[in-house]
Amino acid sequence: MAGRSIMMVTALSPVIGYDRAARIAHLALEEDLPLKEAALKCGVSEQLFDEVVVPERLTRPGTAGRPAR
Repeated sequence: MAGRSIMMVTALSPVIGYDRAARIAHLALEEDLPLKEAALKCGVSEQLFDEVVVPERLTRPGTAGRPAR
């Protein structure tokens, strides 16, 4: 299930920073949380998460929903 994939945090990294994204990934692993729940606990808004973390976008070039140059 994509909601439990820690690798999806890579979509957030360019938007919120590597350190914050890493904290989210660690929290998700440590507390066995879906990535979205961990992100919300770390202060990421639900709107930002839903806009940026789109599994299909991670299969194409670009960053956080922005096309590659």
